[in-house]
Amino acid sequence: MSPYGDIRYCRHMATARVNRPDDLGPALREVRVADNITQSALAALARVGRQWLNAFEMGDKPSAPLDMVMRVAAALDVTVTLTPPDRSRIGMQESVDYEPIDLEAHLKQFEK
Repeated sequence: MSPYGDIRYCRHMATARVNRPDDLGPALREVRVADNITQSALAALARVGRQWLNAFEMGDKPSAPLDMVMRVAAALDVTVTLTPPDRSRIGMQESVDYEPIDLEAHLKQFEK
C-alpha cells in the first residue's frame, strides 16, 4: 500500500520502437488496453477530447501537438525516449567521435 491507501503495482514496461509519427498513437493504445483503462478515462486524465484520443490511437493524427501527446503518455505513466537511429541500418556511415577542440584556438591559426 502507498501512503495514499492505494495498492502499488509494478507493470513490466516493454519498449516499443516508433519510427513514424502515426505509430505513436497505436503504441500508446496498446499500453492503455493492457492497463485496462477506457478511452474516456484516459482522455479525462490527459485533458484531451475522447474523439481526438480515438483518432490519435488509430494513427490518424501524425501531426498531433506534442503537448497533447506528452499528456497522454504521462497519464499512462509512460516515458518517451528519443535515440539516434542505427545509421548502419539505414545505409549511412557511422560518425567518428573526435576529441573536442578549442574552436577559438583553431580559428586563430587562420588570423593574419
